Amino acid sequence: MTKKTASETGVPYKLPDTPIVPGGIPQTQGMNLQQAMQQASELQAQGQLQQSEAILRQILNLQPNFAPALHLLGVIAHQCGQYDLAIELVGKAVAINDRVPLFQANLGEMYRMQGRIDEAIIHGERAVALDPSMTGALSNLGIAYYDKEEYEKAQSCHERALALDAHLPHSLNNMGSIMREFKQPDKALEYYHRASAADANYLEPLNNMGLVLIEEERHAEAIAPLTSAVKQDPGYSDAWCNLGCAYTVLENYDKGLQAYQKAIEVRPDYLEAHLGLSRIFMDLDNPQQAEALVKKALEIDPEKAEAYNMLGGIYNELAMLDRAEECYQKALELDPEQVGAWLGRGHMHMESGDFDIAEACFNKAMELDEEDTLAIRFAFTQLRKVDQDNEHFRVLRELDQVDKLRGNEAINYYYAMGKCLDDTGEHEQAFEYYMKGARLKRDTIGYDPNANTQLLETIKAIFNTGWVKQLEGHGNPSEVPIFVLGMPRSGTTLTEQIIASHPQVYGAGELRDLKDIAASLQSPSGNVYPANLRGLNPQGLHLLGDAYLKRMLERAPESPRITDKMPGNFQLVGLIHLILPNARIVHVQRHPLDTCISGFTRLFRNNQNQSYDLKEQGMFYRDYYHLMQHWREVLPAGSIYEVQYEELVRDNENQARKLIDYCGLSWDDACLESHKTKRTVKTASITQVRQPIYTSSLERWRRYERFLGPLLEGLGDVPLK
Repeated sequence: MTKKTASETGVPYKLPDTPIVPGGIPQTQGMNLQQAMQQASELQAQGQLQQSEAILRQILNLQPNFAPALHLLGVIAHQCGQYDLAIELVGKAVAINDRVPLFQANLGEMYRMQGRIDEAIIHGERAVALDPSMTGALSNLGIAYYDKEEYEKAQSCHERALALDAHLPHSLNNMGSIMREFKQPDKALEYYHRASAADANYLEPLNNMGLVLIEEERHAEAIAPLTSAVKQDPGYSDAWCNLGCAYTVLENYDKGLQAYQKAIEVRPDYLEAHLGLSRIFMDLDNPQQAEALVKKALEIDPEKAEAYNMLGGIYNELAMLDRAEECYQKALELDPEQVGAWLGRGHMHMESGDFDIAEACFNKAMELDEEDTLAIRFAFTQLRKVDQDNEHFRVLRELDQVDKLRGNEAINYYYAMGKCLDDTGEHEQAFEYYMKGARLKRDTIGYDPNANTQLLETIKAIFNTGWVKQLEGHGNPSEVPIFVLGMPRSGTTLTEQIIASHPQVYGAGELRDLKDIAASLQSPSGNVYPANLRGLNPQGLHLLGDAYLKRMLERAPESPRITDKMPGNFQLVGLIHLILPNARIVHVQRHPLDTCISGFTRLFRNNQNQSYDLKEQGMFYRDYYHLMQHWREVLPAGSIYEVQYEELVRDNENQARKLIDYCGLSWDDACLESHKTKRTVKTASITQVRQPIYTSSLERWRRYERFLGPLLEGLGDVPLK
């Protein structure tokens, strides 16, 4: 994203596409020096640079130290991209006559554009001292001070320029950028609007306007100015990149992809656009493509700390923890103040059960970012149970101007407060905070509960009894996979942890593999799952089973059993039965109200879009409930092993023994101390699974009973038991 706008030089000429090439020499006979200089100036203003240069060289042949000719020749050199020559020529003009403000102003701007800020300021100050009414010199000097991050001096220069000309576009634009640095977004937007109104062809204020709106998490509002900018200039790569960012946050991934791809088309080495594309593919559950794009970004800039931070996040999602740690460490080596890397590393260690390391990482992030701390405080509240004396709870309670929080800041605040109040026993007040956070989160996502209902109805129609019987028995016969599935927050994490505590089991966690395998099957009509399965034959079943097993065994080649705990695989139970007929399928159930409440009171890192509205959460559970009923009807008896969460926590040893026996394993006492098992847990149950089994979460829904009308409406005919 672009940070600011560079002003043009004091003489706003358009750069030609070709270098200086001496052309025909115009007739200058009979002219005096001033007339020849006038003609050269007119030709330069008309864009006839070769002819202007020819006259200037004739003048300099006669008078080598004629400062106006040296100056104008320097301007032409700058127009043609010969920046060192331009500085040399204008510098000679200044050396000959340092009392001309235009010479000083243009030399200062040329230095600034070359990154020589101190020299730019010296000459800018001289220009202004010579002519305090020269608005262009004041504006350019203000931009030089901005580049040096001396914002008060920059502001003073622009205010003086605008006092002389209230419609000076570059000063208005740069004042907007100064207000942005001063954390005054409303004033910044006001200046950008004024700059755009002052010159409709000046597009930088539109891009800056969009950028501030993105920073303020007003992404929908950012679309209009950014779209206007790229319509007027389809080659405006920065505006395309910012547009991609806005669409991505709004989850309009098709338009986000188009915008980022357009930015890369215009500028193939645009690192930020590659990283933006990577974020989209992570959101679309395609970490492999995301990884490839980050690696491309690192080819462009091998020292980009943010790219290593993103790569660390990708490897963390893929449970490649050694690689993730290496990437986070590399990011922090390049930029020790990379807050995102400290946060990412903290989350990774929290998932691995290393809470002390996680806390140290979050503390470092807090130390580095004292202004934008709500995401960090949210992380702290998830790390351990909170009491009334907790520092983060105290800060959250005392936070001023809560009503002015926007976007993710507000969402993090409400969920953090909900967690703290829940921990301290103030349950009804906690739920009110959860509802506020959920309402804001729901506004940021596109989710259609009716589309989910239709999907599951289609699954039931395709996986009918006759079709299943016709195809079953032809998949890969491996007994390695153990699928643990059910509603999110139903107890799948605890169940997998018990199984994975067995020495002959590798707990792989939530794998995308089955979903990817299902989506990979090509359909002549271009259909996606489940419609793409209609033409499936026995050979295809075996190939799909082979493909899944190959990916699973890459994680633990020697392990007799490997768990896949993706709750959403409940949509794929029929496919599991067909492609892996000997795989164990463990279905975890929990009281519908406790399940839905547990989901509603969690801020998920991704997916689970049904969780932010009580009625929609109930509808999702209802659809899940009827699909599981369907699987019980169409699959052979014993295909699914049912675990009831409440029984598992009340009668842990007996239920665990039955579970381990179903998995075809001999009993091991380690399964009774699952909270001690060292493995990564990438779910919202990160902290709970590290504790001995407890029953305090049973019938949790009763704490919030008066709020549950919409949830009961969504659940419909689901039995409440």
